[in-house]
Amino acid sequence: MKKPLLLISLLSIALISLSASSSWIGVQGFSSHGNKTTTYKLGSAEFKEESSTILSGVNITGSIYPGDSAFGVGLQIGTAKMVKATNGSSEEDVSDYPLTWNGGISGLYRLGAADSVALEFGIGLLSERMTKAANSSGSEVIFTLDSLGLITSANLLVALSDNLSLVGGITAVSNLHTKGKVTSGNLAYDKDFKTSGYALQGQVGVGFNL
Repeated sequence: MKKPLLLISLLSIALISLSASSSWIGVQGFSSHGNKTTTYKLGSAEFKEESSTILSGVNITGSIYPGDSAFGVGLQIGTAKMVKATNGSSEEDVSDYPLTWNGGISGLYRLGAADSVALEFGIGLLSERMTKAANSSGSEVIFTLDSLGLITSANLLVALSDNLSLVGGITAVSNLHTKGKVTSGNLAYDKDFKTSGYALQGQVGVGFNL
């Protein structure tokens, strides 16, 4: 008789802990606008390029809070399509641009404004990659662009039910490092770029409580 009671007690404690958790996972659509300055050298000459981009995409996002702690970890992975790009004063054709993939991790602080409303503030790192293949003289050439950025974010969560929340927010990305790579067969060429700039991103979606 004692074993079933003990099992029920342990399950009850686990369910209470789970329901008290602020952790969630969800899907968010987003749009971002970025401006940056890229500095690079060709021989002894140094060049600077001003560029801007607009991307739209989807992220799978989540926030993990241990127990009832206000501090947690935010994770995201997703992809985006470039819908507009300018280089200097010239607008580029982005119809054949490949998808940009991203993955990020942040430290979070959660503030409960009300029983059904909460705010999340985060700071962390975001990695992005775009890969494009082309043919040159019968050989496949692969262009890869990797970037690392510092992200700061703020999310508003509004509970729609016990298990579902509306999640919306804004994220700022400051570029830290950009690296390009060209690969053809066994040959590869790497190039680091000095970049400065930012991107502002707005996102909205739904989150399911864990």
